[in-house]
Amino acid sequence: RCSSLSKGVVDAEGCLVSCLERQAMEDPFAGILERSSVAASLRDARASLARPTRPFTPASRSLFDQEDKTDKAFSSRPSSSYSLDSLKFVRDVFNPPDRAKDSMASTRSSLGSRGLTCQPIPELEEPELRLADVLELGEAGVVIAEGQMDASPPAAMKSLRRKPSESEAAVMFGRFGMPEEEYEGGAADDLALRMDMPAGSDDSASEDEAPASKKTDRKLAESHGPSEVASAFDSQLRQVIAELHKFDGKAQIDSQKLVLLTEKVKSLVKSLPAEHAQAPQLFKAALALMEQKAPAPSLLSLARCALELLKLPAVLEDVGGRGAGATYLNIARALFKLSKEDRLDAMFRSEGLGELILELLASGAEHCGAADLQVFLVGILKNVSNNDENQNYLVQQGALQVVQQLLQSEGETDKLLIQVTALLRNLVASSRRHADFLSLGLLESLTSMMASHMHSEELQVNVARVLGKLTGEDSTCQAIEEASEELLKQCLRCLKLHPGNVSLVNRLSFVLGNLTAKADDLRELLVFDLEGELQLPGLLERYWQQDRKLAQIEVAVVAAQSAQEGLLEAQPARGQGAQDCEAALVKLVRLVANVTINPSVGTSMSSNALVVDSLLGVLGCKRMPESEELVLCATAAITNLLFYDSEDNLLLTLENKHLLCKQLRPMLLESYNVEALVEAARALGNLSRHPDARQWITELRIDEVLSILLSHSDRDLVFYACGALVNLASDPEAARRLCDGRDLRAKIALLLSEAPSDDEELLLVAVKVLSNLRLDTDEENWRAEEVDSLQSALLRVCGICKAEMTEEQGLSAEGREALRELASRLLASLPTQGA
Repeated sequence: RCSSLSKGVVDAEGCLVSCLERQAMEDPFAGILERSSVAASLRDARASLARPTRPFTPASRSLFDQEDKTDKAFSSRPSSSYSLDSLKFVRDVFNPPDRAKDSMASTRSSLGSRGLTCQPIPELEEPELRLADVLELGEAGVVIAEGQMDASPPAAMKSLRRKPSESEAAVMFGRFGMPEEEYEGGAADDLALRMDMPAGSDDSASEDEAPASKKTDRKLAESHGPSEVASAFDSQLRQVIAELHKFDGKAQIDSQKLVLLTEKVKSLVKSLPAEHAQAPQLFKAALALMEQKAPAPSLLSLARCALELLKLPAVLEDVGGRGAGATYLNIARALFKLSKEDRLDAMFRSEGLGELILELLASGAEHCGAADLQVFLVGILKNVSNNDENQNYLVQQGALQVVQQLLQSEGETDKLLIQVTALLRNLVASSRRHADFLSLGLLESLTSMMASHMHSEELQVNVARVLGKLTGEDSTCQAIEEASEELLKQCLRCLKLHPGNVSLVNRLSFVLGNLTAKADDLRELLVFDLEGELQLPGLLERYWQQDRKLAQIEVAVVAAQSAQEGLLEAQPARGQGAQDCEAALVKLVRLVANVTINPSVGTSMSSNALVVDSLLGVLGCKRMPESEELVLCATAAITNLLFYDSEDNLLLTLENKHLLCKQLRPMLLESYNVEALVEAARALGNLSRHPDARQWITELRIDEVLSILLSHSDRDLVFYACGALVNLASDPEAARRLCDGRDLRAKIALLLSEAPSDDEELLLVAVKVLSNLRLDTDEENWRAEEVDSLQSALLRVCGICKAEMTEEQGLSAEGREALRELASRLLASLPTQGA
């Protein structure tokens, strides 16, 4: 321990030599309060212990943020490296390449539903066509036996068959612009997937033949007596299909035409007749239109139409379970690609896609339960929920309940939970939703999932991000305090398992620091009961050493650049690795500062060489302009540790007390951060209890800086500066020098005259400074004008103590009496020549 501390002293002193030499060349005190206007305007942006920086996460809309470490051959993660053009909505549903031969008679085929089967035609063998090999079809599509002249179908078959409308024929034969090669050798599949053809129809029928077909449809409609609405619907559907035929084989299609056609499909979906007889045809048309490279808003609309149509039994019966699953997956993949563009966030909301996706996730239907499908669906919600309005919308649609359902489901994979936790992080971004989060039991589910998937680093990072959002609010921290033991346990377990993951250490340390900021019982629970004292010092030392190694690399790079004879300008720019390491170090030091508020924990930590060496190293090697928050947190931690006068306190060794005085001096002179000045004054107040430290403080003229700070506008800074001056004024020589050189008595008188009447603590500590100054009984050193101002100020204090004030106004009866007694004795002891 001793050798380690000695090495730390030498290193830290080496860092300070140049700074101390510069300060000795000029008097830095005259302008200490003259802060620049720029610095004053940036005051609110300074690092703060009360407002710690949150761990930064770059905006990303990727499916996964970290690379899968498993072998690609065995990875189960779905790939997102595809383009929208590669998605084949029609083929994957109605003619999947991997479909088995016996699947041609599935329920998706209208022919198969009538009990007929179609045999596949071999693709590689061209049969020798002879008369006997040719099947003759009658008018209704019935096979005529060889030599038979009557082409009329049997009576039983007549009762089962009807002539399809032109719209059905168009859907059966139109390929909706699909490339011809997609259907090579698949003619039999096309036939099996479509309804019966009307007699005399042809796949290549020209538009000139359409009127005759329309007459047939009109006669059929009259025989069935359709309503006017249904007739109008059929007419519009035929128009859509005719437009789709025009796109067949075209390399480029006018986007405006696609937009107009999309609007027609949307209108048809909204006006779909109640019996849904035309739903399958409309569904196929919507899928075909999605393949035509329509603009992104149109694709969103078409996806909405397809998802709405898939709810209908007629469509599900037509495509079957496998076809429905393929459609959902392709639509989810398309929507995920579109969700990467933040400009479309509002359109996702206006189309109601979030609601439909939540319904799919909550449905539990077999065709919606594929793992990859759920990953893409939750990934879509994760991306679009980066938008604040979408967050509100999704929560109103029950997103938190769906997340709870997914977290509680057994056997959920890491790849899905990564998306779920990323979505949850966005949903709890606003503190207004924290109460709903807790009431649904999501914290317990999250903690349980955290324990069962400890091996997944990316998942644990997402969990830590959620916890960081929650614990960033004081009210939420208080609400989860009672149920936080298991949470603390899992956080420590995760830190132990993944100590090298900088992002994870950064976030979990932030969470633990938030929980222990105000809950004293959690400090002891974390450090002692859960054995955090065995982990935290090691983590702190590990990241401090890593920071030093990265700093050495940066110095070597700068030296190499400088050696190139000025060809390159040598500017030490910090790399991302160094920044991430320091960010984690900041949160670890802050955690140490928070837990050491507890006396038992503070006493234990003050005797730990790893903790003390790391904190002294930070103050010795880091500077406020570059590492403001880190220096601030380290100063706060050292201040807390200095409070404990334990024999084992390593900060109270002779070498370390001297070192701390040297390290705190630049903070008082160079810092524009008021909180840093406050922490330095607090540390000096604890150090100044020791005579040897008071001597070094005087030699370094730090006491003069403290006297100047009495004129500062920040109340806490003035209060803690007075606290240090109480101890320093107990030395007659130091007190006399401060009064002669810095008018300390006059500043105390002014402070007592202007301090708020309800600030008992500030009035009392100022009177204590004056009491120690009065230990100098040489009345010649007390100027008459000083005595007059002191008498006036002390009379004000006595008057405040005599006034009737309630405890709510700040003065207790005991405190008021103690202050009055001390002020009265001091007033009576003042030199008489000033009366």
